[in-house]
Amino acid sequence: MQPRPHVVIALALLAGCGVGATDAADELWDDTRDDDGRDDTVALALAGSVAIDPGTTTNAERVETLPVSRSEGGATRRVVMQLAPAQVPKLAKGDRLMVPAEVQVTTRCDIGQTAPGCGYNPNVRAQLILTGNPGDTSAAGNSVVIATQTETCTQAEHHCMFVFRPGDASIDVPDMPCLANGSCHVNLVMWAWHPDARSGDADKVLVGGNDGNYLDNGRVDGDQGRLMVIRERRITGGDRASRETSGGGDITVNTSANPVLIYSHRLKPAGEDLQANEQFLVEARIVTTVSTRARFSTEMFLTRNPNAIDGNGVEAITPAAINEHNGVNCTPGGACVTRKVAVFRVDRRIGDAIYVNVIAKSAVPGGGSARVTVQRNAGSVRSLRYAARFAR
Repeated sequence: MQPRPHVVIALALLAGCGVGATDAADELWDDTRDDDGRDDTVALALAGSVAIDPGTTTNAERVETLPVSRSEGGATRRVVMQLAPAQVPKLAKGDRLMVPAEVQVTTRCDIGQTAPGCGYNPNVRAQLILTGNPGDTSAAGNSVVIATQTETCTQAEHHCMFVFRPGDASIDVPDMPCLANGSCHVNLVMWAWHPDARSGDADKVLVGGNDGNYLDNGRVDGDQGRLMVIRERRITGGDRASRETSGGGDITVNTSANPVLIYSHRLKPAGEDLQANEQFLVEARIVTTVSTRARFSTEMFLTRNPNAIDGNGVEAITPAAINEHNGVNCTPGGACVTRKVAVFRVDRRIGDAIYVNVIAKSAVPGGGSARVTVQRNAGSVRSLRYAARFAR
């Protein structure tokens, strides 16, 4: 049986596990209190409020590919995922808006493949925009850029992840025209470029994964992305209750694509039930090393069983599936760091202990074996809980 991870205070662990002092996204977690499971139920006249939305939970990607242009300036920008006004909580000037997201992209060509357009590693940029225009791809006019990430996706990696952590993808909402009429959208816009790309947008980056040999069949495997939102209004650090799970030593992940439990994180202390209208934000960090190139994919899910390696969610929690199964190809020579993000709400009281389990699967592309090791002391699962009284 695997050793069980231990729960620790978030602030105490940050320096020791390598996720803290230099990471700006951890400022959110620094500004929390330890979650003892109990809350002040006295409603104050100016009490804050929190609203979340998990976004589209199935096939959130709106496009299958990104054209690769020869220059960034000439690149075609596409809205890859979107939160419509019905999914964006009502906003007011001064609200804090956080937009966690995961999206996987895949190079058209895998390592070793030879074909036109295979001889380079495309640059890919992802940008989150708050806008009143559903087709906005440039943050023009009254739109606001929330966060931007850029990555060169190599053929050795083949699959690359863009993960926007809430502490990084966060703004104080300015005065915008879309606030008055509730027409604000959040667009996740992406574009790709490389000077060696063929003309006429002949080359592509896949949004999602390849379904077999893309060069042969042209098929894209989607449903590997998620775009979410959290709106805080008059919330302070004392209103955010946090817990963290880490440790347990190194664990070897088989390369037969069989799931392995990495972490099991209890959402509340023993003896404390989940209450209706509680809202949660969860982040995971998984640190892996490999002896040779290996596919490494992960997923988070809710369960009553701390040893479960699969799950269909927990009734009375929305959404049932809190996270997507996605991943990268890890390569030797350094740490391969995976990030996961999720939000969800409790619909009614749950008397049982509920866990967030993180599982991993691995395989060697083309067959063979590799030594795949997860350094559990270097990673963690963290949950941030907003008490039921803030849900409005």
